[in-house]
Amino acid sequence: MTRKINSVISWRSALALAAILSGCGGGADSGLGGGGSSSAGGCSYTDMISSSERTQANSCGIQVSGNFAQADSMLQSVIATCQAGNKAQADSYYNSTYQQAVSYARSVSSALSCGSGSGGSITNTSPQTFYNLCVKTTAVSGGLRKQAYCWGPVQQGDGGCSPGDGFSYLSQHSDLNTCGAAGSTFVNQ
Repeated sequence: MTRKINSVISWRSALALAAILSGCGGGADSGLGGGGSSSAGGCSYTDMISSSERTQANSCGIQVSGNFAQADSMLQSVIATCQAGNKAQADSYYNSTYQQAVSYARSVSSALSCGSGSGGSITNTSPQTFYNLCVKTTAVSGGLRKQAYCWGPVQQGDGGCSPGDGFSYLSQHSDLNTCGAAGSTFVNQ
């Protein structure tokens, strides 16, 4: 069972949220699929994160996926800022903060050997199941659209979301109601 939650916030709130999140690893997926560009209302910016990087990050857990999600959120803030008529500010943010966030996300992924297959694994045989909170932020006219859903049931420690849907893993919860409440909090912030 999945539960989707949607919300729209203003571009000013989105830019403030991205600035706040730049130090704490929050955010959401751009949904662009990676490596492409986003063009809306005369504003065009390249998504520097490839689909394969995003999928790999989601499978590596929150330490990695949270940083990629933060960069995705920053890209959506850039687009929303540009659409609001602040192209110079958006360009500056894209060329500095967004690109630094992508670089940092990649360095964390590399430092944790994400996707290298170098770590061992232990099979989880516990009957207890959990639900993953998956989130996404996209630019819409006049602001950002924030979405969340709960993916599961999954085993404890199994990060990730439905493959190919453009959402990023944010956290894991012991039951669907707790996950749904966390999703509501995410979209309403």
